[in-house]
Formats: sequence, C-alpha cells, structure tokens
Amino acid sequence: MRILLLGPLELRSDRGVPVHVGGSRRRAVLAALALEANRVVPVERLVDLTWEHAPPSTARAALQGHIARLRTLLDGGLRLETRAPGYVLHANPELIDTHRLEHLLDRVGTADGEEAAVPLLREALALWRGPTLADCGSAALREAAAGRLETLRVEALEQLAGHELRTGRGRSVTSQLTAVLPEHPLRESLVRLTVLCLHQEGRSAEALAVYEEARGRLAEEAGIDPGPALREAAAQVRSAAAAAAEERPAPAPARLPHAPRRFVGRAGELAWLDEQCASSRRTHRPGYGGNGPVLLVTGPAGVGKTALVLSWSHRLGPAFPDGRVAVNLRGFDETEPLRPEEALAELLRALGADESAVPSTPEEAAAACRRLLAGRRVLIVLENARDAGQVRPLLPVEPGCAVVVTSRHRLTELVVEADARALPLASLPAGDAFDVLAEVTGRPRLAAEPEAARRVVELCEGLPLALRIAGSRLATRPHWRVATLAGELADERSRLAALATQGALSVAAALELTVRSLPGPAAGLFRLLGIHPGQQVDTRAAAALAGTGLRAAAAALELLHRAHLVAETVPGRFERHDLVRLYARQAAEELPAATRDAALARLFDHYLAATAAGLVLARPDARHHRPSAHPPGGAPEFASSAEALDWFRGEEPAVRGLIALAGRWGRPEYACRMVENAGYLYLDAGLFRAWEDSARTALRAAEAAGTAADWPHLYSNHSLSLGWLGRRAEALEQSARAVAVADPESRPVLRHRYLSMRNSFLDDYGDPVKALPGIVETVTEARAGGDDRTLSQALNNLADALLRADRAAEGLAPITESLALLAGRESDPYLVISTKTHAQVLSALGRSEEAVEQIHRALELGRAQGNQAHAEFDFADVMGQVLYDRGRTAEARAHWEHALELAAEQGRMTRQVERVKERLAQCGPP
Repeated sequence: MRILLLGPLELRSDRGVPVHVGGSRRRAVLAALALEANRVVPVERLVDLTWEHAPPSTARAALQGHIARLRTLLDGGLRLETRAPGYVLHANPELIDTHRLEHLLDRVGTADGEEAAVPLLREALALWRGPTLADCGSAALREAAAGRLETLRVEALEQLAGHELRTGRGRSVTSQLTAVLPEHPLRESLVRLTVLCLHQEGRSAEALAVYEEARGRLAEEAGIDPGPALREAAAQVRSAAAAAAEERPAPAPARLPHAPRRFVGRAGELAWLDEQCASSRRTHRPGYGGNGPVLLVTGPAGVGKTALVLSWSHRLGPAFPDGRVAVNLRGFDETEPLRPEEALAELLRALGADESAVPSTPEEAAAACRRLLAGRRVLIVLENARDAGQVRPLLPVEPGCAVVVTSRHRLTELVVEADARALPLASLPAGDAFDVLAEVTGRPRLAAEPEAARRVVELCEGLPLALRIAGSRLATRPHWRVATLAGELADERSRLAALATQGALSVAAALELTVRSLPGPAAGLFRLLGIHPGQQVDTRAAAALAGTGLRAAAAALELLHRAHLVAETVPGRFERHDLVRLYARQAAEELPAATRDAALARLFDHYLAATAAGLVLARPDARHHRPSAHPPGGAPEFASSAEALDWFRGEEPAVRGLIALAGRWGRPEYACRMVENAGYLYLDAGLFRAWEDSARTALRAAEAAGTAADWPHLYSNHSLSLGWLGRRAEALEQSARAVAVADPESRPVLRHRYLSMRNSFLDDYGDPVKALPGIVETVTEARAGGDDRTLSQALNNLADALLRADRAAEGLAPITESLALLAGRESDPYLVISTKTHAQVLSALGRSEEAVEQIHRALELGRAQGNQAHAEFDFADVMGQVLYDRGRTAEARAHWEHALELAAEQGRMTRQVERVKERLAQCGPP
C-alpha cells in the first residue's frame, strides 16, 4: 500500500487500486501523519491541522474515530500506533511519495556523474501528479508543507536542466521549465535555464522573449536588473542567433494547414510529442539504419487531434529543417477515403516532386518517396486515417524523419507492425475546457455567470468541438444569458441539436461519420446500444441487445472501443460518454419498431436472469423470476454474493432505467419481476434511494394496469425501502397495504412475513411495549407454520423489542432459539441480524466480553456475505454501546461518530441512525 501526497491525496493498494479514505478530516489526518512518517505527531497538532485552528469540543473524540478507521484501511508497510503525546505512522519511506522524493534527491547528491544523476532526477520529478497536497482536506496543512516540497521540485528541475544542457539535451526539459516558470517568474536561476534550453532547442526568439519578460517583471515588481548570470545567458543567445542567421539557408516551406488560432491546453500531450521526437534523435546513430518514429494520436471525433498535431507541428521548424508536410487521408469524410496510390501521390507532390514524376503504381510511388526522403529530416503528418492499410504504404521513413498519424480508430496494428508510439487523446480537463469556451465566448461573460458556465463545460464533456460550437452560439447571440444555453444543453432531448452550427458542423455529424466507418455488425450494435438505459454495458448485455453469442458481441464491442465510441473501464465492461449515448439513442429511434421491441425484450430477459442469479446467492430461498427464454449471452456466473453485489452496484442504473422503461413500453410485469428480483440486492448494496425509486415506479405501473394485487411483494419492497430512508408514516402505510393484499388462506407465510414487517416498523418507530403483543402473536403463528427461517426472524424481532422495552433478560431466550434455528446457514443474512441482536442483549446484561465476541462474529459474517457496509455500521454501533456500558465514554463516542460517518456515506436515514445520534448526545461533552 502506498500514500501519494505530491498531487491529490491518494491511498493505493499494492496493486495500484485507489482506496477510499473518507471525508476531508480523515484525509487531513492521514496526510499529516504521512508527512511525519515514523515520527510522533502530537494530538494537539493533528487537531489544529485537521480543524484548521478552529476545532470543536468533540475534535479529540472524532480524531480517535478517524484513527480507528484508518487502521482498518492500512496494511503492508503502513501501521498506525498510539504513542504519547499522539500518534505515529510506521512506514517504509519508499511507500510515501514525499519521503521517496527526499531519498532520491539525497542519492542525487552522491551520484557518480551526470549519467547517474539524471535518471534519479527524472524519477523524482515524475512523482508529481499535480499541485502538492491537493484535496488533502486542510488548507492549513497545505500551507505548512507544500511550499517546501515545491521548492524541492524547482531545485530538482534546475539540476536536471543543468545536466541536460551540458550534454546537449536541453530540449528534453523545455516543456517542464516553461510549465513551472509562470509560478516562479522572478526566480532568475529558473529563467536562465529556460532561456538556454529554449535556445538549445532552436527556439531562440522564444528564449529572448522569456528573458525580456523576466527583465520587465524584475524591474516593475522588485526594482532591480537581472543578475550577471541571466544577462550572460541572454547575450549568448543573441550572439548565436545572429551568427546562425548569416549562415542559415532558406528553410524548406512548411506545407501544413494553418495552425488553430486559439489553441488551448494539452501541455502534457505537447511535451509527450516533443519527448518522442527528441528521444528518437538521441537513440539514432548514423550509419546503423532504422526508421524514424511513428507517432499515433487517436481519440473520438471532436476531441482535438488535428488541432493538437498542427499546433505542435507549426513550432517544429528547427527540428525538421527539410520540411513539414501534411496529407489528409479523409478516412472519415462523406467521400471515400484516399486510396494508397492517391495518398502517396499527394505526399510526393507535398515533398516537391513534379506532377509528371509521380509514379502510377503504389510500389513505385513508395520507392520514390523513400528516395526523396533519403538523408533528409522531414515531418510527415497523416490526418484522419481510417485504418492501418492507409498508412502502411507511407512507411517506413528515413531515420531523420518522423510520421504523426491522427485517427478516430486506435490502429493498434501500427503499434505492433511499425513500433508506433500511441497517444490516446482524452477529453480536456475542466480548467482547460473552460479556457476553450472562454476563448470563443469571452472570459468576462463567463465570469458573470460562473455556475452556468461550469455547467456548460460539464455538459460538453470536455470535447473541444462541442465547446467551440457552444461558445460560438453564445458569441453570436450577445443577448443570451449563459444560463439559457446551459438549460438547453441540460435537456437530453435537445442537447445534440444545441451542439450544431447552421452549417454542417455538429457533434452528431462527426459521430455519424465515425459510425459509418464501422463494419455492419459493429454499427448495428452501436445503434442498438441506444436502447440500453445505462452509461455502461457489459458483453452479455450487448449480446442480448444484438441477439448474438458472446464472441460476436465482444468482437463488435472491440471495434466500437477502437473507434472511441465506447471505452473499456474493466475487461468486458464498456462506458459511453453522454454525448455518444444521446446520439446512439437518437440512432435507435430510427430503427424499425419491431427491431427495437425484440432487442428490448432480450435486454429485459438478460437483466432478469442476472438479478435472479444474484438473488439466489444473497437469499437462496427467496422468490425469484427467470426469463422464459435463455438470453443469447447467458446470465453472469457469480462466485459469491459479494461478487453479485459488486455486479449489481455497477449495473443498478441500467436496472432502474429498465424498470422505468417497462411501464412506458406497456409491459409493467417486467418492472414488477425486476423489482422483486432486485429488492434484496438493493438492500444489501445499501442503495436505498434507488430502491425506493424503482419500487415506486413499478408499483405505479402495476396499479395503472390494474394488476397490483398480483404483485404483493411490490408493497413490501416499497415499504422496506421507505423504512430504510426513515420515511416512517409512508413505510407503515405501505406495510398495511402489503398485509391487506396477502390472503391469509392462500398466502399464509407471505401474510406472516408482512405482519412481522409491520410489527417491526411499529417497534422501530413507536412504543416497543405497545408493539410486543403483535410481535408475540407472529411468533405463535410462525411456530404453527413450521418454517424455521420465518420463526427465527420472528424470534429475533421479539428479542429486539424486549431489549428496547428494557426487558433484556427476557430477550435472551428468544434470540438464543433464533440462532439455533439458523445454525449452519453461514450465508444467510438473517444470521447476521440475529447475531447482532444477540450481542446487544448480552451487552445489556453486562456480559461485555461475550457481546464483543458476538459483534465481531456478525462483522465477519457480513463481510463474507458481501455486505460489508451494513456490517461495519452495525459493528461501530454495537461496539459503542458495549464500551459505553463499560464506562469508556470517549471510546464509545469515537465508535458512534464513526457509525454516523458510515451512515452518511451509505445514505442511511433509519431509526437506527437516529438512535446512534441520541446515544451520542447522551455522552455529554468530551
């Protein structure tokens, strides 16, 4: 496990998976301890940093709760220990990036020569992932520590630049220097190195511009002139530039399309392109053969691939003195893509060949290209390649040349065949996306409505094409408010139409051209995905939609992935951006109604089979529904209830969307079956709000169809979900309806369960003494019914009610019997519930050690069943009660505060949560 502080705070497992730390206070505690790893941090300092010099009276107890939670998260080389006067985080320094940084810089000081120092410095600088201690939860902590770390960063970068300059590799760090310089514009040593590295890269004019800007700022802000070292660097650049101007021949013309006028962002990607070309020149040795680099820039339509490459290409004159040329392969135009012979002919003409000298066959044209490029340094930009076949004839190139290919497809074949280095281009981060919108719209106009502007950026999903179209609509409508456009984009029905100009330029048109480039099965699946209500889809759901086997569905999804129409988040699971999802929905509406209905029926069957498979593991004896026909892709095969719950958490938005869709489709029975299958999955996954929404939607559809009485479980599902949300009156009302529709003759067991549920609500929300007679009656009925599991539940409810009525001694017998009936059912959630109740009864009887043993067992059972969230809340609640009963109030308070944190994270608003709050209040001030 590792702790990362040089950027947003992160805790990562040994496999690199981020671990959720919790809220801002807990992150602040972890950051403070990590910065002082292996040293004791006093409680007073932790409290001061965590609550930023304004701690509440409960701060110390809350700190104990955060420490307790962190102990459960840490493992491996990280261990938290209480040691007066505070706490110490024992850690291997290599597992914390700030300590790793200092270790690397110490090694630089003793390194034997530049060859040893440079890799250490590069490794140290690579540790930064963003602003130091971002999102650490404490501005006070960030102010205290970030300055020193930032100084180390700048000093390390200066050392690296000095080494690279001496070996003629200054260009390898120019992008890093120019990125850091605006933060330290008066640091002369940094300015000097930036000037010299830019000059060494051949960017002498930029180098002198950097010097002049620094000279002006020094005069204005500090009232001084540059020092002798910086003045000498500027003089050196001027002298070299003047000498080169006398000897330099006329440069080869740059036959490139115009660079975008207002290119914004992409600093990291530009640096990557710089480094790839620089590293290729460093590793190439004349006379040893080999080809120049092939760089592959891919990404979805409208993400700015061409803008990035052209902006980069236009500033590379000194690196490619023999020319920079571009050929548009037109892989995604309305017309057919360029054939290989056409592309080669365009390239030859761009390289200066006479029209009469262009060969007619691809083989001869390729040979002519190689002859023209021999011994030259030329940059070749191949825009909009549809597939690798368009690019292959233009390769290989000479060692001094470079080829940059842009495509909406991933073109993985080129990575294998031509050793291409791939740069997948993602959407712009929020800050850069805002800058793009501001460049088109005007920054003051956005500043006047910051929230609406942020919403426009968010709805454009960082896509430069969408941002520029949105900005152009505002720019040409000065009377519009930004909020007007934000509202238009927020409506999914009008968003794509809003992202279009009066001409042919639109997000939808760009996506349509991408879809047209796909083979038939992949294009067909893309349109059918418009029926799927979720943002993510797995291979089995895709197979159901398409009516194909898993292999064919996986192949079609892979083609969509290569075309950047879906993104694979984990193996076999794909995500769609909102704009792509909306376009697919629009495309699905154009399919024949019979095609849509058949695909939708198969999709319902898939999710019905999947939820049934999960329910069988979670509640083996619960009623479940399976489809009449086996789904084409088959149902998921879950190894455990935990695996089933993980699947359900990811797929729940799709399940809820299908439940809503069933009513509109005129098939309410699908919604009812789905809710009955998913009810316990919702409960165990802790998705209470989504559960209530789904149950209410299905119930309304059944009531509208006049079939609600056929689905009594809908009322119990809705009642339970309302109860977990703390909506007491509504829960009781729905539980009464559940009892009313369960006929005592034909559905005796069902009626008993609904009565037990209603009695439990009365016990939870009312007076347990008044609820006892009804609960005792259900125990009597359960004994007569002969169902052990039903009886165990009734006995647990009785013990729970007796406990709350201050008759714990009477509750011991029924809870002991309940556990006996559940013996050997380790996967039964009722066993967790009864074990927890047993712990509470034992605690109330003063049998603390046994109570602790039982609540630990309940926690282990809950975790094993995949219900860790509920189990941890119950553990914190009951442990707080046990400790309070022992007189250990401070520790009890910490556990109850932790329970409330868990409840907030899980969205719990139940009577149990309210009881924890009441107990916490009874503890008094810390």
